Amino acid sequence: MPNTQKTDAFASLRIPEFRAYLFARSLTTIALLMQSTVLAWHIYQITHNKLALGLIGLSEALPFIFTTFFSGLAADRYNRKRILLLFTTFLIVCSATLSVGSWQFGANTSVFWYYIVIGMIGVCRSFVTPASQAIQSRIVPRELYANSSTWSSNSFQVSAVVGPVVAGLLLEVIAPGFIYLICAAFFSLSLYFTTKLDEHYPPPMQGKEPFVRSFFGGIRFVFGTEAILSSISLDLFAVLFGGVTGLVPAFCQDILHVGPTLMGLLKASLFLGSAVAGFILAHHPPTRHAGRNLLICVGGFGLCIIVFAVSPFYWLSFLMLFMAGAFDNVSVIIRGTIIQMFTPDEMRGRVAAVNSIFIKSSNEIGDFESGLAASYMGLEYAVIFGGVMTLLVVGGTALFAPALRRMKL
Repeated sequence: MPNTQKTDAFASLRIPEFRAYLFARSLTTIALLMQSTVLAWHIYQITHNKLALGLIGLSEALPFIFTTFFSGLAADRYNRKRILLLFTTFLIVCSATLSVGSWQFGANTSVFWYYIVIGMIGVCRSFVTPASQAIQSRIVPRELYANSSTWSSNSFQVSAVVGPVVAGLLLEVIAPGFIYLICAAFFSLSLYFTTKLDEHYPPPMQGKEPFVRSFFGGIRFVFGTEAILSSISLDLFAVLFGGVTGLVPAFCQDILHVGPTLMGLLKASLFLGSAVAGFILAHHPPTRHAGRNLLICVGGFGLCIIVFAVSPFYWLSFLMLFMAGAFDNVSVIIRGTIIQMFTPDEMRGRVAAVNSIFIKSSNEIGDFESGLAASYMGLEYAVIFGGVMTLLVVGGTALFAPALRRMKL
């Protein structure tokens, strides 16, 4: 079986349940990215306020982070498939609510109403994420963890390309209310493929552990496992400062002067680069010199963000986000492999929840940081500052975390 992982790049895809899992996950990703792209474009058109873009990320991240501790524990105690079914259904309701609200109130409605629904979406995602990640580790054998992490990342990146591109094209011809209904349809298809998964109960917990102790069990494990802590901390601080996706609508409207179609393509370029890199990495895994590769690629991500900030040309901006996505996917695959290899099965839900908090903090709170900085420093200077901070984080990690630098998987 170990030889299969080395010679068969499609090994995990030959498992029917894993294919159903990827379909469900991909459809959810497409719907979420379509929805977030439309919301960002629409809210910026209403407010023309860069901080309003940052508040989109914050309004989703805070409920997500607060409820993720509970959702991670739920994924370690209850049927993970049923958790996915329940909260995917709630995502359908959220999309339908956005559609009804956009028609009921139109463009004159307060954006505060949108932030409330976005917060509800954040709660749903907080339960879907750890349950989904915990299921993936039960579907494939241990020797295929790296291969399944690669294809899981690939499916996410392809879906993340499709979502913004389709959203941009649709914004040219139909109102946001119709697009939210399309998102609800994608969530419904995801729900169908989720029904194809086996029932995945977590392994029985030893004794009746008190809630508070279980609550913090995932945190203690992550902070006590150097390989996991150092890899996700690097990603947290690098993307927290270097993230730029939340400001893409502002760059398109104020600097590059392009419409929603090219905005959707630009937002998708980050994920397109990740997808191309992912297919290459499926045949050439980056885990042999994992620590070194991780540091180099996060540094490359920071450099691309700096060039993006000063680019006056659409094609150069597209190329820089494409390259940034390619660099970022290396860290995603390495981090995913580390978490699967070092986490015992009875802890997977809580560890996935802690990892989700790190990711959410870096992405959505990073968007808020970018929006806040841009409102005071201007778009270009705010993004340059973020890219420089990313390079400083990489240098500090290489200096103070030699174990990560030397890590091989």
